[in-house]
Amino acid sequence: MKKHVEEYIEKFNQRDVSVEYKCVNALQRTPWRVNSFVCDVLRTAWNSGQQWQGLPPRDNAPVPPYPFAVDPKFLREDQKAEFKEFKSKRNKIYTENARNLSRRIQVERTIQLAEEYLAHDDFWFVWQLDFRGRKYPVESFLSPQNADYSKALLEFSQSVTMDSAASAKWLAIHGANVFGVDKVSLEDREMWAYMNTENAISVYNDPLGSKWWQEADKPWQALAWCKEWAEYNIARAAGEPYETRLPCASDGSCNGLQHLSAMLRDYEGGRAVNLTPSKEPQDIYSDVATKATALLEKEGTLMARQLLEIGICRKICKRPVMIVPYSGTRHSCRDYIMEALEEKCKGRNPWGDNFFQPSLYLSGFVWQAISEVIVSAFDAMKYIKDIAKLYVENGLSFSWETPTNLLVRQHYPNSTSKRVKSHLNGSLVSLRYRETDDTSIDKRKMLSGASPNFVHSLDAAALTITVSKCLDAGITDFAMVHDSYGTHSPNMPLLNDELRKAFVEMYEEHDVLLNLYTSAVTTLPKEVLVPPPPVKGTLDLKEVLQSDYFFA
Repeated sequence: MKKHVEEYIEKFNQRDVSVEYKCVNALQRTPWRVNSFVCDVLRTAWNSGQQWQGLPPRDNAPVPPYPFAVDPKFLREDQKAEFKEFKSKRNKIYTENARNLSRRIQVERTIQLAEEYLAHDDFWFVWQLDFRGRKYPVESFLSPQNADYSKALLEFSQSVTMDSAASAKWLAIHGANVFGVDKVSLEDREMWAYMNTENAISVYNDPLGSKWWQEADKPWQALAWCKEWAEYNIARAAGEPYETRLPCASDGSCNGLQHLSAMLRDYEGGRAVNLTPSKEPQDIYSDVATKATALLEKEGTLMARQLLEIGICRKICKRPVMIVPYSGTRHSCRDYIMEALEEKCKGRNPWGDNFFQPSLYLSGFVWQAISEVIVSAFDAMKYIKDIAKLYVENGLSFSWETPTNLLVRQHYPNSTSKRVKSHLNGSLVSLRYRETDDTSIDKRKMLSGASPNFVHSLDAAALTITVSKCLDAGITDFAMVHDSYGTHSPNMPLLNDELRKAFVEMYEEHDVLLNLYTSAVTTLPKEVLVPPPPVKGTLDLKEVLQSDYFFA
């Protein structure tokens, strides 16, 4: 392993990755400050002990008492089913309480850090790259990439003047986005913000009493937006400009599929994820839901009729679609469908508390619908995995070069679970740890990680190139989260132009699958037959430049 690492570092140091340094240094130079308004509301809400959207409950859920008067081993046959159900409910509560404990610690520590940094007008985050080139702040709590409430606590310390409706356009759109009004046109989103100005002002004046913001998809960022939108409109009514500090973001439309569609020039897949212009945003999740519904309607089973009565909505299909670029499986598809059905069927459930069978049944139709909507994505993923398999079969780490000249090395060594027994305070304690075998490769991890890591390295490259182009255009403050690009509202039109240029140039100047093929041919033994990349489709990438909803 040490030899492999040394070889990788030597090759890395021989490369010109100046654009990567330029990007990460720009992220590190962005100064931040704590949003005192959100911080005060968050602390008060958290201390109240009440349940607030976007926060875990302060107290554990009560565990139901044991329902029988006798020991479990003496239960009658007719009581054993009830006991089994009791154990299942109790275990779910134990699991949820344990999960909420770590979430509570996260919230409390984040608030504490925010309160500590209220005293500073400026502070900065240290950023780092993972092995794929993705950028992350080196901070586990208060961070522009953490939970909704954590993002809401942060604003740029440098302000930009908003003195017109045009400069406030993306502040308005950002408000609609965080409230979940993001399936309509940009014009309708902007109009939505103005129509809800009074609601925002009401929240600004009494955030704990006027809880309209709690209805939002991202409630704490919605609270931050209400404050900014209210102050801007109050200033506008007085004929004064407003200094905005709130990061506004443009999000990719199922970004992993955007990359997979672009690399194979898949027109249908690209259309479904907004690589082509349209008057309204395309919604691939709804497309899959419609296709799955049509497939179910051809079935005559009771289960199909029950599912159709419940309704196959975009929310049921969203997470299964999202995991496709990251080697999602039919099994994980079923898991996400089961979670969505459990949430959707509250109060009207034809299957009792057992969602396994309906989710298993539905997952087949959803998976088929996905494969029919995004055919080329599966072709690209299979090709990447096939190339990775050749590396693994020859005992090599899977490696490739990104469009920013970054050398990516994917290496997952085998590991074994070891048990250590010891005595602690007179009791025997058994601990487990994993021991890595640096001389061998974990084939399963290498193959399952190939496509996700390849796609992640490309979205990282797109972000890197975007930041570089924005710097050259004069933007200096960035709020970046992989497939969500943010800056001040007046600068968002420029950022949106540059991110589209970056994406198009990246794929027009770099045939990433051909480069993967060429690298494999030169790296693998000569006798290894490397298959050529799949045939490309007819998508014209320049259409991205005219697509309002590519990132929106």
